[in-house]
Amino acid sequence: MDSIREQKLEALKNAADYLERLIPAMESVIAEIRGDMKEDTVDFLLQIIDGFNFIVETYNVTGDLINSPEVLINDDELEKTVGKLSSGFSRKDYPAIAEELSEAVIPFLKVIKAAAARYE
Repeated sequence: MDSIREQKLEALKNAADYLERLIPAMESVIAEIRGDMKEDTVDFLLQIIDGFNFIVETYNVTGDLINSPEVLINDDELEKTVGKLSSGFSRKDYPAIAEELSEAVIPFLKVIKAAAARYE
């Protein structure tokens, strides 16, 4: 059991390190979408979404640690967020994607980062 917990703790530490770069990058792409989209903004956005997916996968493995002793992340809300992002991409509604990133994804990422800090 300790080995699994140690692996989860290592995954959380890696996620926290990654979030140090992902959150500012996400804020940057949101600003580009809301301001003046560049030729590579959509490609940058797709990379950011890959990073978000990595963190969601990490959460799926470490959720028991993150949500202990209290529930910090509502899985149903996270699922709705993923659905809204998917819908925004299918419609190429980049302002809606930026809104969801700003209002739901960044707060989710910050919760993961704070939860990981509890185990340092």
